[in-house]
Amino acid sequence: MYSTDTPDFLRAYLQELPLHRAIVRALEARLYRMYAGHLREPILDVGSGDGSFAQVVLPQAKIYGIDPLRADTREAVSRQCYSGLSVASGAAIPFCDEAFSSVICNCVLEHVVPLRETLAEISRVTSRGGMFITTVVTDRFSEALLGHQILDRVGLPGSIYSDWLNRKANHHNLFSREGWAEAMDRVGFDVIEQVPYLGGRTMQIFDFGHYWALPNLASHRLTGRWHLSDTLNSNRIWEQALRDAYDLAVDDAGTCLFLLCRKR
Repeated sequence: MYSTDTPDFLRAYLQELPLHRAIVRALEARLYRMYAGHLREPILDVGSGDGSFAQVVLPQAKIYGIDPLRADTREAVSRQCYSGLSVASGAAIPFCDEAFSSVICNCVLEHVVPLRETLAEISRVTSRGGMFITTVVTDRFSEALLGHQILDRVGLPGSIYSDWLNRKANHHNLFSREGWAEAMDRVGFDVIEQVPYLGGRTMQIFDFGHYWALPNLASHRLTGRWHLSDTLNSNRIWEQALRDAYDLAVDDAGTCLFLLCRKR
């Protein structure tokens, strides 16, 4: 069984990751841990990546992972936090019908093509009454970007910036909150709860964080570490500015959405 105790994900991720990634992962980790009591084992992690998120959020869980990237899956294997891992697409999940009591999918669906087939596969492998927890980006994301707002204020189309960033981020599916609920409904999931997050000033800091993190990118390429040392970690100065948003987690102006769904 996994722990539902809540560590300080904000401080931990600020010490480990570039600023923009730390903000998003800290909020998502906090929300997942808040709702972890709804999950029943066995759990499938769709888009498991390098395994770092599941290792932190659901330690000791009986969890299986799939991801299309072989290199990331090898790293996930090395973390020894999964009961099993497969290199596979979410549109062709290599498990039988209703194999899992719960499925999670963090920060994946906005990038996925084909989306409908992937959601249908997630529904297929989820048992009736089972839970599906996912985080997604919404259509509010683009106009909330600091770069978009700056261009708007100087009389230029903010979409020049937001379209560029969405292409860089491989954002293919940016639906409204209602649109994401409809996408879940079409494949047999009832949305039990929607929790918006990452809005307002936190979203602006997130966008600025892409550029604040440029020295981290250089460090990672040279040493394999995002931060050379805890002492030289420039993210520390942002902790107080982000603390209230992290502690609250929910943000009505949020550009992203945490979805708790139940299979009909």
